[in-house]
Order: sequence, then structure tokens, then C-alpha cells
Amino acid sequence: MVKSTSSKGKFDVVTEKVQVTEVEEMPIQPTIVGHEALLEKVWNRLMDDGVGVLGLYGMGGVGKTTLLAQINNKFTKARGSFHVVIWVVWDKKNENRRALDIHKVLKRRKFVLFLDDIWAKVNLPTIGVPYPDVVNGCKVAFTTRSRDVCGRMEVDEMMEVSCLGPDKAWELFQKKVGDSTLKIHADIPDLARQLAGKCSGLPLALNVIGETMSCKSTVQEWRHAIDVLTLSAADFSGMKDEILPILKYSYDSLNGEVMKSCFLYCSLFPEDYLIDKERLVDYWICEGFIDESQGRERAINQVYEILGTLVRACLLVEGEMNNISYVTMHDVVRDMALWIASDLGKDKEIYIVQAGVDLRNMPDVKNWKGVKKMSLMRNNIERICGSPDQCAQLTTLFL
Repeated sequence: MVKSTSSKGKFDVVTEKVQVTEVEEMPIQPTIVGHEALLEKVWNRLMDDGVGVLGLYGMGGVGKTTLLAQINNKFTKARGSFHVVIWVVWDKKNENRRALDIHKVLKRRKFVLFLDDIWAKVNLPTIGVPYPDVVNGCKVAFTTRSRDVCGRMEVDEMMEVSCLGPDKAWELFQKKVGDSTLKIHADIPDLARQLAGKCSGLPLALNVIGETMSCKSTVQEWRHAIDVLTLSAADFSGMKDEILPILKYSYDSLNGEVMKSCFLYCSLFPEDYLIDKERLVDYWICEGFIDESQGRERAINQVYEILGTLVRACLLVEGEMNNISYVTMHDVVRDMALWIASDLGKDKEIYIVQAGVDLRNMPDVKNWKGVKKMSLMRNNIERICGSPDQCAQLTTLFL
């Protein structure tokens, strides 16, 4: 079934018949910055005779759909020897009913098939799509948030769509804010750079936050925006409606409550904190996420399996420094995790995290009875006075 996609991943049927006579140009934003080099690289690899199936993976909001749409639109000018170029979002419920129809259309045609935002393996023969190979010269390209999906799809080429570097991120943010706003006061450009930095190169965040700030004309408003994004990012205009729900799809797709709890736990650490994998073994055993009763080696293996899954889902980033393996969280992914942990912002005192924000005093907590986890690490709190005597649900405290 051919469908059109919306920016929030919901799909509406536009036709019951596959269009085979022309390439339909996909709508894209007029302001696109970054990934120019990647666009050409993806195009060249897709045109390579040895590449039949190509997978693009990356975190939510990084620009995968936009990149795939740009590739689709290049065929409107340079179709080459392909008979048909199709943009499809397959509804699994209808795959048996539509498989034969699709197969009849495609089996004698040299096609390019684009699949946007898939979350699990799509069995191409089952849905009526002849498997691309060197003989038929057909192509399939798809986007996904999971590197595991690329593996299940047996891709010939797997390419990551990463966040923008500082220069490209600033270029995009400038265009969204507008020169007229940036020139209102001499201090605004510097504040704007700080705000753009809070987005950590994520195009979705740069677009939404840049648009929000385009009408902010005072230095005080810009400083307030930085404070809000630092202390409670979910409260920033547009975050709850346009950014966090889109990222939450990745969390929702995780398998089981243990995996989800382990992911949320990583948000207790400060922004950009390098979380030692070996320490997480002990932390998660103490939290009850991991059972050590079958031996420590099995527990360690389970922790590394969970971390690997979260990395491949683009929810964590891994690295190594001084022979220590670590994971870290993208800033906006961390904002999403904190939002989820606080019951989508409905109860901010369930999960209190003010780590690395230069606090000098204990935060004002109205209901200590409801606090379950608290992280105040990497601050300048010299004394804890008036400590609560009723916090029976508090299981984790980082100081």
C-alpha cells in the first residue's frame, strides 16, 4: 500500500494503486543545512551496481527522512535506467493482501523502492518485492533508528546519519532565528551560540528551538531560555509537543521494562558524562535490574547486551578513554529520558535530577515521600541541612 508520511510518523492512505509512470517529488523543508556531503555519498553508493539494499540509521530527529526524500527527488531529474521510483510505507496488516499486486507491478520492472522509518525487518519477497540483486539491478533504500534492523535486512551498505557538527549546527540555527533577531543586541549572538550548543547538533531541536527564539528580542529572554533548557528542558516551548514525543518512539520500541529502566537510569548522570560500563554492572545489580544469582559473569554479559542494544538503537553512544569503556547520552535524548521518568512532566518530584548545574543549596522538595531517585552529583552543595526523615521510596541518591 502506497502512503504518504507526516513529520510525526503517522500515515494516511493516499492511493490504493502503485504509481509506476513517474517519480513523485517528496516535500522537504525550504531550509536544509548539513549532510550535503553525506547526500552525495549515499547517492553514489545507491547507484553502485554492487549495492542492492542500503540502510540509513540514526537517532530520531537527525534528518534521515529528509535525506531519503532528497535522494528520491534526485530521481525526478536523473532517473537513469530505472522504470519506477516508489516511496512506500508498508502496513504489515495488509501485506498478504497487497503482496501479489505489488509483485505483479514490480517483477518485470527495474525499480527503486524507498521505505521510511521502519522498526523491524521487512521481508521483501513476502510483501511482493523482488529481492534486489546485480542481475535485476533494482534498489531498496530505507531509514531506521536501529542498527539491528540494518543487520536483519541484510543490507549491502549501512550508513549512519549523525548529528551536525558545531559549524553546520550554528549555520542552521542562525537561519531559523534570522539575522534581524540576531542583530537586535550585541549580546544575542553569543547567547544564541550557547542555546544552539544545547541542541548538540540535532536538526530537529535546532529547527524547533531556532523558530521559537526567532521573535525573542531581549537579552533577558535569551538568558531565560538557556536557564530553562539547562534546568528543565521539557518546559521549553515546543519540546513537549514537537521534539520529545518524536524521540519517545525509540524508548517505546525497547523490549521489556528492564531495558527501559536501564536506559532511564543513565539520565541520572550529568550532561556529557562518560558513564563507566563496569560501574553500571554494580549499579544495576544493586537496583535489582540485573540478577547476579546465576554468577557475576552472566550478569556482566547481560549488562553489556543491554548497553549494546541501547547503542544500536541510537539511544546511547559508546566510546573508550584510557582503557575504560563508557557510554554517554546525547543531551536531547537525556532530556527525553528525564521527561519520561517524571511521568511525562506530570510529577517532577518522582525523579529529581539536577546534576552538574552548579547548585549551592539543596533543591526545594515539597513532597519527599514521593521521591524515588535523586541525582545532585557534581554540584557545589557544601551542607545538607534539614534532611528529610520521610523518604521511604527513595532508592537512589547520587551526591
